[in-house]
Amino acid sequence: MTKHREAILCMLVAALFFCLTEVCMKKINGDLNGVQVNATRYTLAGLALMPWSRKQLLARHARITFAQQKLCFFLGFMGIAMVGPLYQMASVVLGASHTAVIFSSTPLFITVLAALILGTPITRYEIAALGLQVLAIAVLVDPFHMTLDPGGFLGLMACVFGYSLYAVGGKKLMPALGSVTVTAWTFLWGGLQLLFVAFLSHIPAVAAFFTAHGLGNYAYIPLFTGYTWANLPWVLTLYLGITLVAFLCWFRAMEVGSITLGSLTYFIKPALSPLFAWFFVGEAITFQMALGMGLMLLGARIALIK
Repeated sequence: MTKHREAILCMLVAALFFCLTEVCMKKINGDLNGVQVNATRYTLAGLALMPWSRKQLLARHARITFAQQKLCFFLGFMGIAMVGPLYQMASVVLGASHTAVIFSSTPLFITVLAALILGTPITRYEIAALGLQVLAIAVLVDPFHMTLDPGGFLGLMACVFGYSLYAVGGKKLMPALGSVTVTAWTFLWGGLQLLFVAFLSHIPAVAAFFTAHGLGNYAYIPLFTGYTWANLPWVLTLYLGITLVAFLCWFRAMEVGSITLGSLTYFIKPALSPLFAWFFVGEAITFQMALGMGLMLLGARIALIK
């Protein structure tokens, strides 16, 4: 298999699993705390990837430096510790369909940040595709008749920015460390940061502060309760399929392909995620939603011309 075909295959596998993210989060939301879910899944995934990371570093005759660890720590905060809980909140407040389609604007931010940080040129096809993305978001959000929860929307846009910075920073580290090592360390640092938040939440003064300011979900965060046989399939899909398989394939697609190819994952989301949300959660696909999906897919078609 050529590297180009491998990159496309990895991108498609990642896209398929990523399209189930919002459904999984909505399915388990009533049983599991958002910080609990993300602290557990990213810490376990990071630890599970460490042996592969060591093997990859040995094959490259490389070692991770202190400066690279600091960047992994920062990316773990931006892309994991901040994004994880906010994204689960948005999936519940805004609905799985709206969250998935709006989050598909990630390539807009990735392209701009890659140009600013990595010096990646922006083609006219990408500019046209990004313009369609902006129009699609405007259709979905409808700023003149705002029906989406403002707090949920702002939280989701913070997720988009944080995740885009995570993608660009990860791409910067990959030539030296490889995709597995970047995934392992950013996951582990992000998961440990969330575990620290969970432990802090059990300090009575901290729990009382969160509760008094309307942040009761961050008080006395559980770590081992809430798992049932009913939510186990969704937990396994989220923890193994999305956290391990999808992220590894996504970073691999960018490593052997390009950051633009990796971004195409989020052009596929607006087509499949609302369908999954309709099938598994029963969310209706309105005309406004269908129009936004169509604009996103048209943008994907233009981006694929290159």
